[in-house]
Amino acid sequence: MRWICKALQFSRFLEVEQLRKLIDDKLGRIERRRGVMEDEAIAQIGENLLMAKIAKRYIERRIRPYQPKSGKHSPTHAFRASFGERGRDFSYEDSLSPIYKEKHYRLRKNPSILFPGFLPDGNEAFFLLRKCFLKFGSAYYVNYQTRHFDRETIYHQIYDTIVEINNRQLKNVGQQSQPFLVATSFGCNILVNFLRWLQEKDLTNKVRIAGIVIISPVLSQADVVDPGLDRQKTLVGRAVAHLCEADENDPEARSKSMQKAKSILMKMFTLGRDMIKIEQKEMIPVFAIEDEVLEVFRKEVSEDDGYFHRFMQLKYEIPLTPTFLSSIPTLVLMAEAESDVLTATSPSYEVLADISKLRKVFPNGTVEIVRSLSATRKVTHSDLIFQADRFAHHLDHWLMRATS
Repeated sequence: MRWICKALQFSRFLEVEQLRKLIDDKLGRIERRRGVMEDEAIAQIGENLLMAKIAKRYIERRIRPYQPKSGKHSPTHAFRASFGERGRDFSYEDSLSPIYKEKHYRLRKNPSILFPGFLPDGNEAFFLLRKCFLKFGSAYYVNYQTRHFDRETIYHQIYDTIVEINNRQLKNVGQQSQPFLVATSFGCNILVNFLRWLQEKDLTNKVRIAGIVIISPVLSQADVVDPGLDRQKTLVGRAVAHLCEADENDPEARSKSMQKAKSILMKMFTLGRDMIKIEQKEMIPVFAIEDEVLEVFRKEVSEDDGYFHRFMQLKYEIPLTPTFLSSIPTLVLMAEAESDVLTATSPSYEVLADISKLRKVFPNGTVEIVRSLSATRKVTHSDLIFQADRFAHHLDHWLMRATS
C-alpha cells in the first residue's frame, strides 16, 4: 500500500492526503458500527478502500457528459419553442436531465441507455453492471434533474439520443446501431411512459430499439403503497406514503416529507451494506460508490424538488393493465424478494411476473426471477449494488441472445 500511495502521489492521479483522511474516517465509522476489529481486518479494509477509489477515479476519466443533438425533423424543436407556454416557471434548459456516456471504443452496434430508480443516480445505480452492457456498445447513464424535473423533457432527450445512435453508421460493417433501453424500479415508469409517448406522438416507427430490460418495476403508487393499510409494511411504502400525503403547494410540507423519505431510504441502503462482510475483496465495487450514494441523502432541501415531483408522478399514474405496449424483445427481471418493496397487490408485479399477461403487454417478452446463491440472504428489489452478480447472470445470457 505504501508503494501504491507513493505512485499516486508522484502521478497526482489522486490526492493522497485527502484519500488517507477519507480511509481513516471510514475505518473509524466501521469500528463504531461493528466494534473493535483485528489489525488484519483493518489492513484488508484499508486496502479495499484504496483500490476502490483508484478504480472509481479511473472509470470517471472515461465517462463524459453527453447531450444529444436535435435533428432537423426532431419534435424537440417545437417542444422547446412552446415550453414557456405550458405553465412551467423554469426554462427548457433548466429541465434537461444530465446524461453521461461511457464510450466503448471497439465496433459495437448495441449501446445501452440506462434509467435508474429514485436513488441513486444512473452512474452509481448501474456501476456494478457496467461490464454487462459495455460488451455490446457504449453506456448512456441517465441522471434525473433534481430541481426542475420534467418527464416530457426526458422523453425528448431520449428520443434524440436514440435517433442519433440509429444514424451512426458502423462504416466497416455497414450496419446501423440500435440501443437497449434498460430501467430499474422508478426508471421503469420513465421507460414505459416513453414507449407510450412514442405511440401518442406517432414516433414509434421513427426509432429502432434492439431490446428492453425492465428490472423490479415500480410503475404506479399502487405498486408501493397499499391504500388499505394505516401503516405500510415496507420501508419504501412508508417513505412514499409520507410524500404522497404532503400538500404539493406547501414548501414546508414538501420539505418535511422529503426529509422523512430520505431518512428511510438511507436506512435501507445502510442496512444492505452492513449485511456484507466488509473485509472481502467483493466489497471493493461497493466502497467505490458508497460516498456518492450517501451524498444524495445529504443534499439541501432546496435541491429535493425534483425527487418530490418524481414521487408525485407515481401518485397520478394509472396502474399497469395487460394491454399491448410494444413488440420489441423485452426481458423482465424480478427479484425473489420483491415483497420487501412491492405491495402484495402490486399491479405491475401481477401483470409482468405472469408470462401470459406479460405477453399481452410485450408479445416478445420473457420474465425471469433473480435468486440468491446464499442461504442467508435473498435478492431484494432492484438489488443492483449488493447482489449485482445475480442480475448480471441473467443479463449476460439475454443480451447475448438478443444480439446473436
